[in-house]
Amino acid sequence: MEEEVYTALTFVELTTVHYQHDDPFGLFNAYVTLIPIAIAIGVITLILFRRDVRTISIFLGLLFSECTNYVLKKSIKEHRPTIWKELRKQSYGMPSSHSQFMFFFAVLMALFYLKKRIRFGSKILPTIGITLLFFLASGVAYSRVHLYYHTAKQVFCGSMIGICLGFIWYGIIEYIFRPYLFPIIINHPIGKYFYLRDSSEIEDLLNFEYTNVMNKVNSNDCSKTKPIKNK
Repeated sequence: MEEEVYTALTFVELTTVHYQHDDPFGLFNAYVTLIPIAIAIGVITLILFRRDVRTISIFLGLLFSECTNYVLKKSIKEHRPTIWKELRKQSYGMPSSHSQFMFFFAVLMALFYLKKRIRFGSKILPTIGITLLFFLASGVAYSRVHLYYHTAKQVFCGSMIGICLGFIWYGIIEYIFRPYLFPIIINHPIGKYFYLRDSSEIEDLLNFEYTNVMNKVNSNDCSKTKPIKNK
C-alpha cells in the first residue's frame, strides 16, 4: 500500500528544490536558486500595477529566453549530473535555465540603466542595484552546481547564452519595439482601455509620480478646507 501511494505521487519541478540533508549550506542555496521565480513574480506585479509597455517587453524577453532554453535543451539532450538518478527523468541540463534567466535579466537591466532608459535621481543606488543583481545571478548559478542540478559547464553555457540574449533583446526593444510598436500600443483603443503607457522618457520617475500625487492630495485638501463665504 505504501509503495502504491509513493508511485502515484509526483511534484511540481518548477518550485521543488532537492538538497542533501547533511549539507550545511543546502537550505540556503535552495532558497537562492528560487530567486528567478521571485523576479518573475515581481515583473508580473509591476505589469499589473504600473501598466508600462517597457516592463511588458521585459517579461516577453524572459519568456523569449525560457523558450530558447527549452529548444536548446531538447536539441542538445545533455543529462544533468548523475548523483541523483531521479533528476535525469525530469529534464535535460544543457544549458542551465536558471543561470540563463538571471544573467539575461541582469544584462538587460544594466543596459537600460547605462543607456539612460531607466532613470533615477541618484547615481549611487542604481549602481548598487545593478551590482547586487549580478551578484545574485552569480549566486544562482553557483547554487545550481552546489545542489547538483547542473554541471559547471552547463551553468557557464547558460550564463553566456543569457548574456548574449540580453544584448539581443535590448536591441529589439530599442530599435523595433520602442520606435514602431510602443506608440501603436499606447495609442490604440485597447491600450488606452488598459491604461498602457511608456514612462521611460521621464527623467526621475519616482520624483515625478511623488510630486504629482502630492500636488493632487494638497489641492484636494485645500478645496475641502476652503472657508465658505457668508452671503
